[in-house]
Amino acid sequence: GELRVNAFQFAADLWGAVLDSNVDIVVQGTFSPLPCGPTSGVLGAAGTIQIFGFGPPPPPGVVANTWYHSALINSIVGEDLAPGPPDPGLLEPPFADDIVAFFNGDIGVNPDCLTGLDWYYGFDNNPAKNEVDLLNVLMHEFAHGLGFSEFASESTGALFAGFPSIYARFMRDVTTGEIFASMNDAERLAAQVNTHNLVWVGSNVTRAARRTLAPRPSVIALNPKSVRGSYEAQLASFGKALKWGPGVTGKLVEVDDGTDVTSDGCEPILNNVRGKIALIDRGACAFTQKVLNAQVAGARAAIIVNNVEKGLPPMGGSDPAVRITSVGISMADGDLLRDAAMDHAVVRVAYDGRFRAGTTEGYARLYAPDPVAPGSSKSHWDTTALPNLLMEPFITSTLKAASDLDLTPFLFMDEGWALLP
Repeated sequence: GELRVNAFQFAADLWGAVLDSNVDIVVQGTFSPLPCGPTSGVLGAAGTIQIFGFGPPPPPGVVANTWYHSALINSIVGEDLAPGPPDPGLLEPPFADDIVAFFNGDIGVNPDCLTGLDWYYGFDNNPAKNEVDLLNVLMHEFAHGLGFSEFASESTGALFAGFPSIYARFMRDVTTGEIFASMNDAERLAAQVNTHNLVWVGSNVTRAARRTLAPRPSVIALNPKSVRGSYEAQLASFGKALKWGPGVTGKLVEVDDGTDVTSDGCEPILNNVRGKIALIDRGACAFTQKVLNAQVAGARAAIIVNNVEKGLPPMGGSDPAVRITSVGISMADGDLLRDAAMDHAVVRVAYDGRFRAGTTEGYARLYAPDPVAPGSSKSHWDTTALPNLLMEPFITSTLKAASDLDLTPFLFMDEGWALLP
């Protein structure tokens, strides 16, 4: 218990050193079993206990007819809107506390929950390979309670009690150009699954994204002229990493394995891809198998085309035998390049500095998978961001929340939080 309490307090101190408020923020925390299996599971969940809003005229710094997380609104108005001593128990009245946080108590205890893993209680973001960094998870979950979450119904699109949150006033669907708070229910349902096109338009985040996010992994078509341009790509978790610089350039050739869907690359490739970049369709077998078959046939790199309309192929898996670079692209982009491949297309797989990873039209993307991910959609950054961000839906080993909170404080500034110098 003491190790966990110490980690809780350290996380609270870190956020307390960033956010300026003269009102104490009280967080309830507990370890208890959460949904979990041998290879995946919920690490934590948190949110604000109460929300508050003001009709016109609102206090200075507050938007009328808008819901705010309790810690956020208290910081803006400079007083505790739910005063009193700490609540007597978890989610027990009078609900004077601000944030409730749950963490998975089965990790390291139940062998069927993330088998072989345990919590790491250090403060240096340096866990062993078999440990989950509690500090990163704490910082992530506290942020949800401090303001990084949205309240509209995921099943109906309806605003909570008919009013938007301050968070919803900064969300835009770039396809329609509409702000989430101003949409009707049906439009909100569509926006929350408009993958890569639901973005945060707050000015503080937009400026910070230009210097925080890395250049975008891309397939850059050099010719023919009809397809010349840059197409967003998803990096693979296996094979040769895409390096900074010129990347990999070559003629693009659609593979032919002679069996069933001949372009899926699941069987040995029959046509000539030696020294070229192989274009392969997703489906029927693992990404690693497709890329390995392309490698055996002599390809310099491989591009896998998604088989669903939205998003990019996840490009997951592991196989040490794969030694070439591979990426995934969207179905629409793949169809364009497939046609161009018949016309001796030349492409380059590289990082494109003209674009930032995890942005659309220069705005940071919010997580909007299709179908909706209950409790996760909209209230995270998108997984296409590079480097990985604290408030993505999945905690990754590259996070260093003890020293780098990336875009999250800037989102808080957009909502009305004041930051300490």
